[in-house]
Amino acid sequence: MKTITTTTTNNKSSWWPKLIIAAFVSFALLIGNMVRQAMQTDVDLVSKDYYQKEIAFQKHINQVQATQALNGQVTITLAAAAEQLSLVFPAGTGTDPVAGQIHFFRPSNAKLDFTLPLQLNQDHQQHIPTNSLAKGLWRVHLTWQRQGQDYFLEKIITL
Repeated sequence: MKTITTTTTNNKSSWWPKLIIAAFVSFALLIGNMVRQAMQTDVDLVSKDYYQKEIAFQKHINQVQATQALNGQVTITLAAAAEQLSLVFPAGTGTDPVAGQIHFFRPSNAKLDFTLPLQLNQDHQQHIPTNSLAKGLWRVHLTWQRQGQDYFLEKIITL
């Protein structure tokens, strides 16, 4: 008589291939999410007209050198208790007209940037209230012209 032998095969599959595939898929999803977040993030650390400003950089260097060569320096002082920023020009400014502007630059949010005209009083000062400004780091750029010469001063303030 013939005996029929049946063997049972163990149909267990290894879990390693599934784990490796899951790791690759998880990594791809992580990288895809990081790329999506990077594409949606606003970067306001440089101005929109960066290239035009780069071309005019030599003019800026000349303005800074002229400012450093002044007999009396312009001071920008933050009075936190009074909630105001004071610009004080030296007494030697005389009666010569001074024209210029004050640019408030917020590195973390370009939407908060604004520019004010330079309007000095009889004491060659200008006081700007800071109570409406957002708290944090600000760069104050002061540009002015006097007797045909351009000047530039930058001050970093934290409110």
